[in-house]
Amino acid sequence: MTSVAPGNDVGQVDENDPVVGGDLNAEGAEAKPVIDFATVPGYDNVRLDKSLLPPPPVNYVIPQDQKQPDFMSAPVISEDTARQSLLEHVGQQCCWGKGAAEKMTIKELQSSTSYHYVLETFTEERSTKWDFEPFQGQPVDGPHNGPAPGPWDIPVPFREVFKNETQFREVPHTAYVKDCHGCNAKGFLRCGTCHGRSQIRCSACQGRGRKQVYKNGKHELTNCPHCFGTGKRRCARCGGDGRIQCTSCKGCCRLRWFIRLSIVWCNNVGEHVVEKTGLPNQLVSKAAGSLGFQDTQFRVMPVARFPVAEINEASHRLLSSHQFPQRMIHMQRHVIRMVPVTQCFCDHKEKDLTYFVYGLESKVHAPDYPEQCCWGCSIM
Repeated sequence: MTSVAPGNDVGQVDENDPVVGGDLNAEGAEAKPVIDFATVPGYDNVRLDKSLLPPPPVNYVIPQDQKQPDFMSAPVISEDTARQSLLEHVGQQCCWGKGAAEKMTIKELQSSTSYHYVLETFTEERSTKWDFEPFQGQPVDGPHNGPAPGPWDIPVPFREVFKNETQFREVPHTAYVKDCHGCNAKGFLRCGTCHGRSQIRCSACQGRGRKQVYKNGKHELTNCPHCFGTGKRRCARCGGDGRIQCTSCKGCCRLRWFIRLSIVWCNNVGEHVVEKTGLPNQLVSKAAGSLGFQDTQFRVMPVARFPVAEINEASHRLLSSHQFPQRMIHMQRHVIRMVPVTQCFCDHKEKDLTYFVYGLESKVHAPDYPEQCCWGCSIM
């Protein structure tokens, strides 16, 4: 059949035309299934919409001998690197002049270290809902094969830790077959475009069957070339059959119902940036830095001995917020990235200028660079 979206915008139906399949359910009509939700012991609360299932309690105690790695030192950006980085940055910008970068005098460099603390908590969430598929004779694993296992008793491994992922499983021993609720086990629905009448009013002639044309210097009426004078055209949605295949059972008349288990692994990320200069925090978080600290455990301990107190406070705060009572925590990891930042104080034509060189790749942030438009450009 031709696949055309249902609707009446292609024409109108003639109420006097006979209806094909008048006993069929109308396409688009809401037909709610009648389900005995108590058929599977242990899943009495499962419905057609998703229901979250909290994991079994885990009484985890951090081992007394669990220790954190030592902290590393941060690199420093030199004056030569700062000047060369600015020249390369200017060369990559459209319409920036190199004169200021080549002639400015660097009066002072203030080197510092920005810190990017990142906490990751890898969790698993499970939910269930009743679902169905057309029954085409496939195996039916129902309660007769034994009791259904609990949602957290079904082993489903994730592919990679700290990576978002979703998988679906059918809960064993929950399937059964019943007639399709969408079409009352008939396999077809009454077409929603022609309403089962097989044809629609011709939109070219508005159902009149004739059109006015200009011929031989005058206007005259002629049969519509689209409907051949009938005023009606075959419905493209159903191909003139007046009915379409049931969208629920795909014409199979019966459905296989089962409980679908959804497993969602999520890497929950919290971060905090410590930056004492005027460099925007988002630039620090995206720049390459040296790894000052990394620890991966089933449950990590808050950072407590780092020389920067704000990092210790952020670690405690973020770990306290990473509580997920509806999910199972598989692993935690936290790192401290140290991003070198050099603030360059310069003089150009008796004007004070400032720019930043940051990150292991020596990126440049120079919003106040004086020659941001070369000759020939006009600023609107």
